[in-house]
Amino acid sequence: MQPRDKPRPRPQPTRAPQARQGEVDPTIGLSLDPDEFFEQEGRREKALRMQDRIRPGRTTPIAIRLDQFTLRRLKTLAGMRNTGYQTLLKEFIVERLYEEERREGIIDS
Repeated sequence: MQPRDKPRPRPQPTRAPQARQGEVDPTIGLSLDPDEFFEQEGRREKALRMQDRIRPGRTTPIAIRLDQFTLRRLKTLAGMRNTGYQTLLKEFIVERLYEEERREGIIDS
């Protein structure tokens, strides 16, 4: 009989590096002025309304690779907003796509 291998210890999650003075710590998030926050929320809502009018209700599943740190940040923010992280990611993509289309002149603002 051969001796059983010992189980390997599970890797411990690494901590995010400390932010230097004057830098934003991405684990904490950005502190926004309330007016700026509501302006961004308004733009997000406008993009979501446009999305609902334009695209059909069906979605296509895709695979996307994110590093663990980014995924953890996304899940944390989604939890704070009481929504799923995949839903939040989709909202971010749609919002940014709308902004880039406006910048390129594809759609009017």
